[in-house]
Amino acid sequence: MEKYFPVVKLKGTAEELGRQHGSLLKERIHKTVEFYKRQFLIPEEEIMSVSGQFRDNTKAFSEELTIEIEALAQASGVDPLWIYALNGRTELLNLNPMECTSLAFRKKSLIGQNWDWEMDMEELAVILDIEKPDGQRIMTMTEPGMIGKIGMNNKGVGVCLNFMSIEDYQPGGIPLHVLLRAILDSYSLSEAISVISSHSDGKVGNLLIADGNGQVEDIELARDESFSLPMGDVFVHTNHFLTKVDYDLKLFPNTLGRYSRAKTLLNAMDQPSVESMKKILKDNNGEEYPICRKRFSHPWLTDDTSITVTSIIMDLKNLQFHITRGNPFDNPYSVFSL
Repeated sequence: MEKYFPVVKLKGTAEELGRQHGSLLKERIHKTVEFYKRQFLIPEEEIMSVSGQFRDNTKAFSEELTIEIEALAQASGVDPLWIYALNGRTELLNLNPMECTSLAFRKKSLIGQNWDWEMDMEELAVILDIEKPDGQRIMTMTEPGMIGKIGMNNKGVGVCLNFMSIEDYQPGGIPLHVLLRAILDSYSLSEAISVISSHSDGKVGNLLIADGNGQVEDIELARDESFSLPMGDVFVHTNHFLTKVDYDLKLFPNTLGRYSRAKTLLNAMDQPSVESMKKILKDNNGEEYPICRKRFSHPWLTDDTSITVTSIIMDLKNLQFHITRGNPFDNPYSVFSL
């Protein structure tokens, strides 16, 4: 396996972006579909039913993103409903939550996180470098077939994602990864917040968003509710709700430990910087559930070989995207400029 994630450059209209994505990543998209077929613990007909709702909701939300997804499906030779399922896989996997640690240094316009998931994704995930006709550029780490995930744009807007869960969850609205792409399409933080406020129904998770002017917002989504958290100069979020929503610790047996450890490291930090954020995200202090993990037992995965797949830091003031392939303790960060 190569040392760094492949960078896939996409340029053009919505249809061109989708066609390039589907053709350039065709084999990876098919492998990603097969991976999630093993993870979705519900019948395929139910998956297709939910995906049909995702398709209808996406069409009502954005003609451009619908065109991109449909072109992606056609170019990759995958049933469009499976592409909508990939982009809605967070909803379909609501009882298979991932473990992630996100950080923000407000005055430095820095946000970052470790993304912990199945080790197959260390080989399959890619960096999309998207250039739209109006000159807007997006850089996002994502899974093949998904049009957006953790990333930033050349307007200085960035987003991190923490997965959470609630009882009696029912998916609704647009797929979460379509919402993430819409955030990355935003020209300002206020536009991104407006998109979230209008289209967060049916979503569960935590969105940490920021811009290059030192503005940071953290929004917890709980299906039909959302909560904005107070923001200090430094901030951390893991996989449990910090607001009033009840959660089940059995789904995230390590979230409180990682949260406490990150807070301790933040308090001991000399100065907020890219390097100090890297130091926290690299931490594997020997506890059972460190922030950076080489392997851990995920409570809900059928393929139980979970790791820190990548570590990402976004310098939104200087428009730099730092990313590792694999855990940051053993693997170097590469840096991209937008």
